Amino acid sequence: MNWKRLIIALVIAALAGALCAYGTTMADIPGLIVDTPLLATIFYGRLMIGLLVGLAGGVAIINGELKNAALRGAILGAVMSVGLGFYGGMEIMIIAGAAYGLIADVLATKFAGE
Repeated sequence: MNWKRLIIALVIAALAGALCAYGTTMADIPGLIVDTPLLATIFYGRLMIGLLVGLAGGVAIINGELKNAALRGAILGAVMSVGLGFYGGMEIMIIAGAAYGLIADVLATKFAGE
């Protein structure tokens, strides 16, 4: 296991989780009640993206190290965000999860290697 990769992915995910939770407090979605459990769930979901990205270093989907990292991260981020995405009209969470996963995987791959 590449511990450096895991730590990089988790730090990036924690930052993304804080950013995403903050963004949710600013969102004006009809019927959405923003409370502490929701914000904690959002943060935890982003952290889990980082954990999966950190552990998935050896998974190859396509050729090309950074292309593979981008696709793998986007897929992991989107899949991990599906639960959040259908909570009260927050489908944007799936897109954000894909973006955060892509960023975390590309940076973890670039700075820690596979």
